[in-house]
Amino acid sequence: MNTGRRRTALLVVLVLPALLAFGVVRLLGTRDGGKQQADPTPPANPSYPVVPPGAVDSGPAVDLATRITGTRDNTELTFEIARDVAEAGPPPQVDDCRRFAEWAQRNGGIAVGFEPVHTLSVHARRNLDVNGVSARVVPVGEVRLTEQDGPFVELACRDGTPAPTTTRRDGDDDEEFVDRPNVLTAGQTVELPLLLEAPHDTDEALPHGVVDYQLKVSIDIDGVSEEHLLRNGSAPFRCCGRLTYMGFQAARYEWRLSPARSLRYCAELRYTTEPPPERCEIRQR
Repeated sequence: MNTGRRRTALLVVLVLPALLAFGVVRLLGTRDGGKQQADPTPPANPSYPVVPPGAVDSGPAVDLATRITGTRDNTELTFEIARDVAEAGPPPQVDDCRRFAEWAQRNGGIAVGFEPVHTLSVHARRNLDVNGVSARVVPVGEVRLTEQDGPFVELACRDGTPAPTTTRRDGDDDEEFVDRPNVLTAGQTVELPLLLEAPHDTDEALPHGVVDYQLKVSIDIDGVSEEHLLRNGSAPFRCCGRLTYMGFQAARYEWRLSPARSLRYCAELRYTTEPPPERCEIRQR
């Protein structure tokens, strides 16, 4: 009997701590809602290497920007603008016609003519092919000009000739040149003429009058079509102004920025029959 009691006491001494430990674990699990928390950092599997966040480039393949380079009936940029802005001219840091156009638009200049012509700048972030470039106008709102905004004059820049927007070889056929994709390497930028498509319900790509608008640009990158909504920098595009009417020609300011800055000023013309000769003068600045 003594031997049996000793065995029983020994079993109690060995088993009781294990039972107490199990009870504590169960009690803690109940307080946590009974859910076991998974290790947030499971051991690495050598067959599937861990990729750090941000290592895969999921951004756009190209950077796009577009600008007005003329109108359908005016291959050079002429702006309708307030007289005081035209007379003051651009600041000294504006030293070429491209910067001149940007300055004029920031200061209220509106391209003169019908249906704007745009150039698309495509900057490649990797090696790729670009093709099928077109755009559609997305009107934002009609712009109503009043006499308080004027008086309005014409403003133009006369430096040099526009740089070619694309490179082509002698003997290239026009149709083949249009359809051929542009092959770009990483970091390369190309400027392409942007064709405006007219909506299905009208033959006009842009409503008549002065309109604020954005451009929905379609472009094929490596055979995959993409659409991008573009603005004129931080503001909508604005086109198109008109200053020549029957019997009236607005005053014109033509700035030459280099090698020496000068202004060619042509007074406004009013007439009832044939237009009289222009009355222009050169002003050194």
